[in-house]
Amino acid sequence: MSIIMATSRGPHSYERIKDKHVKRENVGGVATGLKNVMENVGGKWVCWGDGAMDSGFQHENMGNYSIDRIFLTQKEKRGYYDEYSNSILWPLFHYFREKIQYNSRSFTFYESVNRKFAAEIINICKPEDILWIHDYQLSLVPGMLRDSGLMNRMIFTWHIPWISGEFFSILPERDRVIRSIASADSITFHTHEYCTNFTSSYARSTGMRDDIKRKVHAIPIGINYRKFNDFRKSGSLRKEQKKSIVFSIDRLDYTKGLVKRVRAIETFVRKYPEYREKFTFIMVVTPSRANIRGYDELKNDLEMNIGRVNGLYGSISWMPIIYMYRKLTQSQLMNYYYNADVALITPLKDGLNLVAEEFVAATEKGALVISEFAGIADYLPDSIKVNPNSIEEISEKLKVALDMPQEEKLKRLKAMKEFVIKHDDRWWAKKVLGTVIP
Repeated sequence: MSIIMATSRGPHSYERIKDKHVKRENVGGVATGLKNVMENVGGKWVCWGDGAMDSGFQHENMGNYSIDRIFLTQKEKRGYYDEYSNSILWPLFHYFREKIQYNSRSFTFYESVNRKFAAEIINICKPEDILWIHDYQLSLVPGMLRDSGLMNRMIFTWHIPWISGEFFSILPERDRVIRSIASADSITFHTHEYCTNFTSSYARSTGMRDDIKRKVHAIPIGINYRKFNDFRKSGSLRKEQKKSIVFSIDRLDYTKGLVKRVRAIETFVRKYPEYREKFTFIMVVTPSRANIRGYDELKNDLEMNIGRVNGLYGSISWMPIIYMYRKLTQSQLMNYYYNADVALITPLKDGLNLVAEEFVAATEKGALVISEFAGIADYLPDSIKVNPNSIEEISEKLKVALDMPQEEKLKRLKAMKEFVIKHDDRWWAKKVLGTVIP
């Protein structure tokens, strides 16, 4: 048995910096989790070669697995990735109807790029291979593979939220998308809610329900806890600090509730003046989707609000918010996780949220404040849940986290660590693959 995995983005890419080829890892999120899986189980990884120098690495041997890259023209990239995947499917599946920028031309590119992925899989697969297709960028691939006559065992894993059947019906191509996904032998989501919503969407589209239920599974993706544990034990993370640290890290995206979070910090400082100069909110935002309309405006809005809050309440010796717009190395991220007293993670909607799992794995003392609309909230009852749309509630729950007795923090943290340890990346891969392996 061998795995052929297909994802839009790969584990790393190659760029040219000062006339040198530089390998850049895709740190964090699903890409890291899938890399760990491929290192353990082996196989072939089909992905888009989006790096400037990836053309020199179309077929790359990584030891236990290999990478097969496909390449897109600028028109294909714009239509498939910028327009259809991220300006139609992404806002739709996060309930942001007003952000959907529909145009029929973009679906043509989305379909053609999905066909490129399907053609590469057909070219390299053997009858005994298990095909594992991932996420909203490749929703048409399963159907294309079946239409070609390929009968391999196939898994489709959807990593973002799946919306209600009624909301899904907004999508003009809904029947193509859902029938394609349904052609897989196993369909996995991160929560039971998404499974229920998918089944409802399928029923609205086909008039059937019972035939799909046996295929649909809720299996939350896990992280490599071992790596975080090793970092934590290394001794290089311990730093003395006088102020409490509140920490968050997100991609620049309107689904993350970034401006609301800043306004919640403003409310916190105003309502609870006794905390002034006793805490610092470190807010890391990583660049994302720079070519998509609206993201520059979001960045400007966020930075204007941060500047306003710091201007109102900051001083020479203290700023409420330390803001960084850049990517972090794994070591830097670990240090922030380890030293934070509170992780403030308040997306408006999120498929799961691996940042929450990583924080739980890395910290020895911290409290987790998590949006009730992040998928991981279903699995961590000992976190402090918050409605991310309520600025007042975020500020109040932040106070609860900072005031919580250490004994209670450690008790809650112990329960959350037990979940993260038990449901790690190896557990996840075994459970998902077990849905198609006799």
